Amino acid sequence: MDLTGRWNFKEEFDSGKDEGIAILAHAGERVYGMLDFTEYIDEETPFQVKCKIEGSVIGDKVKMEMVDIEVISVEPIEYFPEIREGIINAKGQIVGSSEDEQGICGVFVFEKANNQ
Repeated sequence: MDLTGRWNFKEEFDSGKDEGIAILAHAGERVYGMLDFTEYIDEETPFQVKCKIEGSVIGDKVKMEMVDIEVISVEPIEYFPEIREGIINAKGQIVGSSEDEQGICGVFVFEKANNQ
């Protein structure tokens, strides 16, 4: 499956959630692109994260790392990048789990946008 295109992104973790979009390019075993999302943490002001992502696709397994991260927030914030590992399921979604540098884990879904 070619992962090139626009994807809707959602992730849930113990204290909140992320929602946004990804624009991916897929060439051979390489996947790369950008991820732009808002992070909502319980009882905190939401903030936006924009980053490049780089990773691999081997069979139905996908791994993506965040690089060149920009955090847009009205308050000072320390953001810890995540590594996301998942699979391409029968619906064509990328589903899996993430873990940041603090050990906080989440569960995510990338779903191809309707216009693709």
